[in-house]
Amino acid sequence: MTDLWQYLKNTEKPIVLYGTGDGADKILNVMAEKGIKASGVFASDGFVRKRVFRDMQVLSYKEAVKTFGDMIILIAFGSSLPNVIENFVKLSLLHETYVPDVPVAGGELFDIDFYNKNLDKINEARALLCDTASVKLYDNMIMAKLTGKIEYLLDGCENDDDILSFLHAEHFRVTLDLGAYNGDTALKLVDFCPKLETVIALEPDERNFKKLCINTVPTKKVEPHYAAAWDKSEILTFTKGGGRGIHRHGGEKTVPVTGVRPESFLDGRKVDYIKIDVEGAERRAIDGCKNAISDYRPAMRIALYHKSADIFEIPLLIHSICPDYKMYIKRTMSFPAWDIDLITL
Repeated sequence: MTDLWQYLKNTEKPIVLYGTGDGADKILNVMAEKGIKASGVFASDGFVRKRVFRDMQVLSYKEAVKTFGDMIILIAFGSSLPNVIENFVKLSLLHETYVPDVPVAGGELFDIDFYNKNLDKINEARALLCDTASVKLYDNMIMAKLTGKIEYLLDGCENDDDILSFLHAEHFRVTLDLGAYNGDTALKLVDFCPKLETVIALEPDERNFKKLCINTVPTKKVEPHYAAAWDKSEILTFTKGGGRGIHRHGGEKTVPVTGVRPESFLDGRKVDYIKIDVEGAERRAIDGCKNAISDYRPAMRIALYHKSADIFEIPLLIHSICPDYKMYIKRTMSFPAWDIDLITL
């Protein structure tokens, strides 16, 4: 099997990135490590603005076509917006187009060497899945990571309401929301779960936490905590990031955040559901809920896409804690292969 990076290294076509943000930086870094040259970069018309990105003039799409002709396009930013994804698909009908998968939270790249090194674990986790739809989705996500081919990202997606119904969320009373962002997922539970009493919501980003507090005041069912989901109590150093959160990596702008075991907030309450989406710290957060998972066997929804090994290591970890869980893979539409979740029942 040949992965995307091997193919790009051997092609004679010009390779052009679509996008100029953090995703493009990560892709260019991988290309540099693997000896792959980028010929250029283009952006959507509203983002061109006569600027330079990584020593390359940022072109419009029309300028890129005129300059490079028969080119390979690498989608270099993520999106879940239907109109943006539709544009990606249209591009793929006109040009050879790929969606490289680089780890959101850093670490090893999911390339062919990584795949071969971890094949036994990949297959072991696959064998834990309980239905053919989950197995197919799992296989598609592995192939999307290896090949960058768009077709693997277009099948098997669901919406949040369908996933909450699958989780039997109508029976939830006490839940843990780890990586609560601005309260969007907590408020979704409040609307969806008629029996809901409490959402214990942890968010480590100060700006997001303020929004979480403001947005959830009217419900009186959300219990917000300014803390990072972790496996023990300690002060962590995070690098500020954009979007949904902050990341535990080195960098110039760092902030101290208290790491806590999420189950410590239960105070003896039985937890019915745990959502974990914590920017690459999922395995530490799971360890911080280990006793609650063993004691109460809550339904869970855990992000599998922040690090390359998450897609197989997290199912294996959960199985080691509670072997009688039924496991499924669910995904909402996004590019690249993000928003993949492990569902346990």
